[in-house]
Amino acid sequence: MEKLERFLNKFIGPIAARMNRSKFFSALAEAFMRTTPITLGVALLMIIGNFPIPAWIELLKNIGLTAHFNAALGATINLLSVYVVFNFAYIYAKKDGHDPMPAGLLAIAAFFLLMPQAIKTYILGENITRFPAEALIKSSSNVEAFQMIYTGGSGLFVAILVGYLVGLLYSYLIKKNITIKMPDSVPTNVSESLSPAILSGIILVIFFIIRVLFSYTPFENIFAFITMLVQAPLQHLTASPVAIILIFTIANLLWFFGIHPNMVYGVVMPTLTANMTANMVAFQHHQELPYLAMAVVSYVCGNGFGGQGATYGLVISMFRAKSARYKQLFKLAGPPVIFNINEPLIFGMPLMLNPFFFIPMVISPA
Repeated sequence: MEKLERFLNKFIGPIAARMNRSKFFSALAEAFMRTTPITLGVALLMIIGNFPIPAWIELLKNIGLTAHFNAALGATINLLSVYVVFNFAYIYAKKDGHDPMPAGLLAIAAFFLLMPQAIKTYILGENITRFPAEALIKSSSNVEAFQMIYTGGSGLFVAILVGYLVGLLYSYLIKKNITIKMPDSVPTNVSESLSPAILSGIILVIFFIIRVLFSYTPFENIFAFITMLVQAPLQHLTASPVAIILIFTIANLLWFFGIHPNMVYGVVMPTLTANMTANMVAFQHHQELPYLAMAVVSYVCGNGFGGQGATYGLVISMFRAKSARYKQLFKLAGPPVIFNINEPLIFGMPLMLNPFFFIPMVISPA
């Protein structure tokens, strides 16, 4: 036990501490946590709209409600990358001590600037009456539109990249005083709106250049490039049940030594969220879930049983404890545990660095 503690303190501790202090990882973790109202809020509507009874699905279709349930998904899960890119830039700028709203709005603008904004449609020269069909396409045209394939889970990695770069550039340019100085007589709301005009132009020009450069590559846009090179391999890697168990175990182990598990979740959350989003979209279209095993293992091992270490049982046992200290701790720690917040137990019991709780803390669900 002492050897393990020394090893972690010597090698893992410094790395984890640096990651905890990193604005990138802390802003990334918070950006995803702040999307929880969106993802959880639509869950009930998804269950109602896709309840696995054919007669119910048919009824919703017949009375015209299916399209409205699909609209709820389109406004939430299918726009997840938009919420993340805003959150990331907003939180990063806020942590740097700057007005965060322009950074968030610029991140959304830059994200859509990089995105393909047209869908090619084809006009057939004749109706298809024979197979194989030959020379049926008469002409094609481009329809201006944003594609939800890029605003949902498939665009998360680009959203993270854009949110970070915008937040970084925004903070850097402000520190270099590249802003418009308004006289004191100008109202505050007007001054705050006009002040970042120059740096906004600089940031958007940078992302415009990135868009143009990618248009001359075989990928045509940064979304296709990131998906092929980064996101797809990582999604398949984290789709493994063994990988999920390993991730949660490492998070629990670090939390036992006082290192917050958000350090781990901040790294893997983008790929896990992309996989979960793919599952939700497939479920909504009554298709086979592409990452079913990952979803089952995540549910069983995930943070839903009293926080890291599954501390529901411990809190219940404290209710009848003879120790006055534990009874008092129960009053403090009991209510938060209902919502999977168990920091009072981690530090108050304590579970951290307590050899009696090492095994249940590490091997329990995260």
